[in-house]
Amino acid sequence: MAGKYSFGRFLRFLIFASIAAAVLSYYPVSVYAGKIQIYSFILGYLISLLNALLGYKLSLTAFNRSVKSFMILVFGGMGIRLLIVIIFLLILIQFTSVDSISLAASVFFFYTLFVSIEIYFLHKISAGAENRKNENKVNTE
Repeated sequence: MAGKYSFGRFLRFLIFASIAAAVLSYYPVSVYAGKIQIYSFILGYLISLLNALLGYKLSLTAFNRSVKSFMILVFGGMGIRLLIVIIFLLILIQFTSVDSISLAASVFFFYTLFVSIEIYFLHKISAGAENRKNENKVNTE
């Protein structure tokens, strides 16, 4: 699991996707958004990035566990992470001067982007583990 789709590779992929999103959104954001909105976009990005990093690390840990522990870690972790994101959003909207629409839109966009990348990497890890299991089964027969 620590091979081709390791945490470092996942992090590099997230950074690449972040840079691509920043480059694609530079013009519209610089022309149409104010300072508060840009600050809100950045906060939403950081919340989603932290969520993705924790989720991937938790999922990597879950791969080495039994099926029951795997399900508890993945789905329980997903629920807890979602609650934490909602709490962060509520605190930021209630107690700071961020633009709530920009913050929520940014969290939604980056959450969707990062979860898609997370699913891609986890699928590749799962497929690689299944291939190794099948190779071992063939070699022992």
